[in-house]
Amino acid sequence: MKSPTIVNLFIPGAAKSGTSSLHDLLNLHPEICMSKNKEPHFWTNKSLSENSQIEISGYLENFNLKEKHTYYGESSTGYFYFPVLKENILSIKEYKPKFIFILRNPIDRTYSHYCYVQSLGSEDDNFEDAILKNYQKEPLPEDLLPERIVKNYYQYSLYGKWISKFYDTFDENQIKIILFEDLKENQLQTLNECFDFLNLSKLDEIPEIKSNVTVKTKFPKIYKNLRVLTLSKNKFRDVVKHFFPKKFRRKYKKNISEVFLNLTKTNERFPKLSKEQREWLFQLYKEDIALLKMRTDLDLKKWKDFN
Repeated sequence: MKSPTIVNLFIPGAAKSGTSSLHDLLNLHPEICMSKNKEPHFWTNKSLSENSQIEISGYLENFNLKEKHTYYGESSTGYFYFPVLKENILSIKEYKPKFIFILRNPIDRTYSHYCYVQSLGSEDDNFEDAILKNYQKEPLPEDLLPERIVKNYYQYSLYGKWISKFYDTFDENQIKIILFEDLKENQLQTLNECFDFLNLSKLDEIPEIKSNVTVKTKFPKIYKNLRVLTLSKNKFRDVVKHFFPKKFRRKYKKNISEVFLNLTKTNERFPKLSKEQREWLFQLYKEDIALLKMRTDLDLKKWKDFN
């Protein structure tokens, strides 16, 4: 059996910044095999030695190992924020993987995250109250709600804080940062910059891809309950597992909620942030963005709030 360390490309975040689109775009390259489950979170909770052969096999089932690829990658955004065990950091560091981060203007990312959770029927607080509720609490795996989301909006946008941990641990030549705004404006050019970083050939053309776009549903609370039933441990799943094989359940458990979303989604748009709300968030993030600029050579001119 192959070792999990064959996975040598990670897209750790930030959430609601185009990670799903980037995951699908990278998978277009013939030398890259991205995971079927975008976020397996294999390295989050246990050290490598504590995983059973069944758990390791389950992780590797995400990849097409029958064909040889230069990179096998996955995009568990939680790796950006959750304190991956020290044993795993050492395991990962030893085989020198590559990391591609995609960052979005933190003001827009924060609001998009809030709208996303609200669209799932999991957020009832107003925007400001929701932001301040977990203001100082760092996100942890155990914060995951039954519907498989985390409601920590503010900390998820502290790019300088989280990126610094990677620069402190890995070599700079293992880290590439791109901007959501660049990927949105010119997918092919931004994607080819990633291929350059990975020492792979460029592509001449790609299909337009937009994945995991936040939409409003007519029945958010029903959608939330459906996600709880299909994605979390409960009595319903305990009964279902006796009637359907494991591979079937893995394949369709997420598809059920996605089908419901597609059938009930609306064209209604979320209201835009007011000028006062943007200024309020700017004050919350300006010190962290200064740290991000200090640790990287990023051109953040497109983040107009911070220029």
